[in-house]
Amino acid sequence: MGPDYHDYFLVDGRHIGRYEEMYRDCADPWHIEELGFRLDMRAALLLLEGRLGRVRRFLDIGAGLGLFSGLLAETVWRADPEARGLVTDISPTAVARAGRRLADPRLEFQTADARAPDPLWPDQSFDLIVLAQVLWGLLENLDGALAGLARLLPPGGLMLISQHFPGPGRQSYGADLIAAPEDLAARLSASGLDILDTLETNRAVNHHWAALARKT
Repeated sequence: MGPDYHDYFLVDGRHIGRYEEMYRDCADPWHIEELGFRLDMRAALLLLEGRLGRVRRFLDIGAGLGLFSGLLAETVWRADPEARGLVTDISPTAVARAGRRLADPRLEFQTADARAPDPLWPDQSFDLIVLAQVLWGLLENLDGALAGLARLLPPGGLMLISQHFPGPGRQSYGADLIAAPEDLAARLSASGLDILDTLETNRAVNHHWAALARKT
């Protein structure tokens, strides 16, 4: 096995976030290709069932190589084949690789950092914003990132969160800020988002929590 995210993401309890270098060096840094369509992905997408009637434009933040982005797009397109999506990541290499995987005229691909202090896409809005497994990368400005993304949603717009929470003692980084899903739920609420539904899987080992929230 070659290098993976352990060498570029968190080192000695610090977030180093060498994402561009990681995607240049690693064919499958998060083992997404190896693991495929996992239960946590199914759980997150299940929350969208029956709620996509108004989704005409969606935004995927931190999409990486685009495997989940593709599953998301297929789910949205079952409700509206003409819906458009913007797929983003902080790494230009990841964006390019996702673009090759998901080449479709209904999808746009763009390099973007959701932690940026300036508003992203100030003249645009989205009906659905997705944050799949990006919490720890946003933690340094999580409240600002959530508030900035919430501004891109109209009233009634949806935000889908899919996140793993390491078990006790398995990760020190971020534990003082987000120790459990309830902490993240409180921050979503502070950003003007009401949680509609949640699903949890594998709570005992590698706890996965998915939540669908709506802008008030």
